[in-house]
Amino acid sequence: MSDILPTHYALSEAAIVAAGGYAIVKAWPVNRWFAIGLASVAVAGLIGAIRIATGMTGSIIILHEFLSRIGAIFGLGCVIGVMLMRGQMLPPLLGLAAALLVFMVPALTTPLFGTFILGGAVLAYRGALNRKFLAAGSFAFLVSAALFSAPLRTSYPGFAWHVFHIFVALWFVLVAAFVPIKRLDQ
Repeated sequence: MSDILPTHYALSEAAIVAAGGYAIVKAWPVNRWFAIGLASVAVAGLIGAIRIATGMTGSIIILHEFLSRIGAIFGLGCVIGVMLMRGQMLPPLLGLAAALLVFMVPALTTPLFGTFILGGAVLAYRGALNRKFLAAGSFAFLVSAALFSAPLRTSYPGFAWHVFHIFVALWFVLVAAFVPIKRLDQ
């Protein structure tokens, strides 16, 4: 793909921003670290939407790619830290450690992403009082973004872009609706 993308690419990025905003607003009063974790994923969508809508190139492309990878890992680390319920410092420490690890060894991005998704699904299952499979499946839904878009990237890169981002947006909605968010003081 070129540095300048058609404007319609910003639409699926905007879907991430809207769905992420919904999830952040819902999580913020319950657990701020959970909301911050979600926000670090949504910010990449915001930067992407701005970048594409304005036709910006250069450093913003690097920032978008950085936030998409490192921000997502940091965010998932924070969310997992909250779900582990081991204290107020675990979410940011786990998020920072994961982000630093992926920054230093980029090849660990996919295995760590998979570990966080699997771990989050297990923790969502364990934390849910009812609809345990729905909670676990909602958290694990993020895997479908990669699974459904990856085979399309070579032949249909534009369609793959939209599929990936729409699935990420759906993940935000599912997490906000079904994954139990625990207060750190419980």
